[in-house]
Amino acid sequence: MNFVQHHGKRILTDVAGYFLILAGIATGWLPGPGGIPLIVAGLGLLSINNAWAKELRLWVIANGGKAVKILFPRWIWLEWLYDIVAIGLLGLTFFLEMRHVSLWQMGLGVSAFFIALFIALTNRDRLNRLRSK
Repeated sequence: MNFVQHHGKRILTDVAGYFLILAGIATGWLPGPGGIPLIVAGLGLLSINNAWAKELRLWVIANGGKAVKILFPRWIWLEWLYDIVAIGLLGLTFFLEMRHVSLWQMGLGVSAFFIALFIALTNRDRLNRLRSK
């Protein structure tokens, strides 16, 4: 019985980990932080029983912040371009939400809003400046 319990827990933990990773991939395109935290949580569950998942989880946590530095370098013309894109996405959000034509257009407007919010907060290191105040 102990053998069945041990391997049953291991199988259920691994299945839950894989499920969270698939849910993170499936919801990654939706507005909000759904994808990345779910994937990291899935790797956390898989790292209980698997060494490869533990190494991958530690690598993702250690190198995840580098993506922001690569996507948002400190070039003045690129910072202005990101600000223009964010304002354009906010305009698209306003336009789509005021029309109320169909559900997919409203969903696109909400997605554009969250993308614009992400760009506006990470560009020019605004989020860290807000946190320090």
